[in-house]
Amino acid sequence: MRARALDEAGWLRVPSVVPRAMLTTLPVDAALDGDTREAGDSATAVAGTRNLLDRPWCVALVAPIRARLHALGVLPADSVAVQCTLFRKTSECNWKVPYHQDLSIPVATRVDDAGLSGWTVKEDGDYVQPPTPLLEASLAVRLHLDSCSADDGALRVVPGSHRLGRIEAERVAAIDKRSREVVCEADIGDAILMRPLLLHASSKARAPNGRRVLHFLFAPPEPGCGFSWRAAI
Repeated sequence: MRARALDEAGWLRVPSVVPRAMLTTLPVDAALDGDTREAGDSATAVAGTRNLLDRPWCVALVAPIRARLHALGVLPADSVAVQCTLFRKTSECNWKVPYHQDLSIPVATRVDDAGLSGWTVKEDGDYVQPPTPLLEASLAVRLHLDSCSADDGALRVVPGSHRLGRIEAERVAAIDKRSREVVCEADIGDAILMRPLLLHASSKARAPNGRRVLHFLFAPPEPGCGFSWRAAI
């Protein structure tokens, strides 16, 4: 049933993916020594860091998350975590992101393939826009380290929009989003699952309290198109 709900809506809330006791011991705040931007090039405010899969404490989260989601039928057992980004909203850094899709993925190195486009270089290496089937087979897992409501700038999504494929920027602006959007509130330890092609956005927090989210990207172990994952946990 959960797999069907995820397939139809493009997003799903899964309670208690990781126990609270495990999350309270993570040295997350110490990781905020680098910069990133929410959803790649879409944001204008510095949010946190995207280089977390080189941290042992972050790597240790991958197996229990994968096992829990596989048991629920929403993630293949051979999926690998290829990126983890930390997002945090504070009074000093209270950012917002307009509606967009996540189209770029991190790769080990640049390769020449007709199916790849939109190459960019960010602070942690090469990114590319892969063929649509790879994005459709990938899953973002947003693990909440703090409770998050609409007042905290929770994720907003347009259910079912992932079925539209890649959407040009002018079409995104034309789509009726406000009447259909859902605010993805979550408690500590909950995960919001999201297909990368789902239209999603984030408002500024009304009362920013430092809410933190670990945004994992899980994908097939063999991406094709001649490139390799920069990390595959």
